[in-house]
Amino acid sequence: MRILSVATTHPLAPGDGEPAYVQEVNRGLARLGHEITVLLPHAPGAPCSESDGPVAIRRFRYFAPEGLERLCYNGGILPNLRRSWVARLNLPPFLAAQAAAVAREVRRFRPDLVHCHWLISSGIMGVLTGGVRHRPIVVSAHGSDVYLQNLLFQTANRFVLERAHLCTVNSRGTRTRVLRIHPGARTEIIPMGIHPEAYGRELASPELRHRLGGGDPQLLFVGRFSRDKGIVALLEAMAILLGELPDARLGLIGFGPEERTIRAAMERLGVAHAVRVVGRVAHAEIPRWLASADLLVLPSERVEGLGVVLLESLASGTPVVGSRVGGIPDIVEHGVTGLLCRPADPDDLAAQCLRLARDEALRRRTAEAGRRLVTREFCWEQVARRFDEVFRWLAAELSQEPPGHGSPGGAP
Repeated sequence: MRILSVATTHPLAPGDGEPAYVQEVNRGLARLGHEITVLLPHAPGAPCSESDGPVAIRRFRYFAPEGLERLCYNGGILPNLRRSWVARLNLPPFLAAQAAAVAREVRRFRPDLVHCHWLISSGIMGVLTGGVRHRPIVVSAHGSDVYLQNLLFQTANRFVLERAHLCTVNSRGTRTRVLRIHPGARTEIIPMGIHPEAYGRELASPELRHRLGGGDPQLLFVGRFSRDKGIVALLEAMAILLGELPDARLGLIGFGPEERTIRAAMERLGVAHAVRVVGRVAHAEIPRWLASADLLVLPSERVEGLGVVLLESLASGTPVVGSRVGGIPDIVEHGVTGLLCRPADPDDLAAQCLRLARDEALRRRTAEAGRRLVTREFCWEQVARRFDEVFRWLAAELSQEPPGHGSPGGAP
C-alpha cells in the first residue's frame, strides 16, 4: 500500500530527543512492504525533502523567515504555544500551510491510505483534505490530545472522530476517552512500542547510580516535569518512605515547567538531601539510567496515554510502581508486572514502594513477568504488524473486497 503519514513530531536527527513513535511505525511498515511518505512541518535548517531509509520525508514551510518557525518540535505544539508568543503567531499560517501541504501531497503521491498522528491538527487536515470515498483516513490518538478540556479542542476532536474511518488508540484508557467524545467512533488499540533488546540489567553503571543518589533502595522517575505527572505527590511519598527506609534515594530525570515547584517542594518537605534532580538526559542513555535503579515510579495523576517509560523499565529488569491512570494498567497488572497505587495519594504510593523495596522475590517476579509482556506485545515489530493488519483490512472493506479474515476486533 501507498501510505501518507501526516504528523507534527518526528526526529530531525539521530538522538535529538524528539519523539520517535512516528518514525518507528513508518520504518516497520516499510519493512513489511508498504511505500511510505511522511509529511511533517519544516524546522529551521532542515531539508524540505530527504529519506529515512525507504521512507520518504517531505516538510512544508509555514513561516518566514524560517528561523522564526517555533511552533513544532522542542517539546510539542501545546507547550510551545504556552511559552512563546512567536509560536502563537505561527499558528494561523501553520494551519493553512499544513492543509495545503496535505492536499498537495495527496495529489502528488496518490496514497491508498492517509494516516494522521494526533487528532489536532493532523487529523483535522486529513479529514478535510485527504479523503475520498474509497481512501481510508486513519487517525491515531496518542493520549493528551483527547484529554484537552477546552471546548474548542473538544469540538475539533469530535469533528475528526465523526469523519475518520478509524481511530487507533494506544491504550484502553485512551479508547475510553475517545468514546466519551464520540460514542460512535470506530477504534482499535495499537500500543506504542520499544526495542526490548536495547535494555537490560547488564547496562547498570555504578557511576550513574551514584549520580542518582546511591540509595538503598534507589528510586527513579523519568518524564516531563509537569503537574499531571504527580511529582509533588512522589516527593510527599518520599518523605513518608524515609521514615521507614532512611537510606532511600530518588532520582528525577526530565525537564519541564514545574521544575521550580518541584525544587520548592523538596525543601518544604525536608527531602532535598534524598532527591537528585538529574535534569534532561539523551534518550539513547535512558537504558543505562533505568538499569542503574532499583525501582521506577510513574505516579501520574490525570493524563497518561500509555506510559512508555514503564515498558523501558520492565525491559531493563527494573520493577515498577504506577498509578491507576490512563494506559498504565494496560502495562502494570497489580502484583503481576508491577504494583499500582491510587493517583494523587502519597500514602498509598509510599506503601507500594515500600512493599516492593522490602520484597526481593516480588521485585524479581514482577520484573521477569514484565519483560516477557514487553517482548511479546510491545516491541516495534509487533506494533507495525498490527498497523499492517488494520490498514489492509480497512482498505479491503472500503473497496468492498472480502477482508479475508474479518475485522481485527475493535470497538465499539
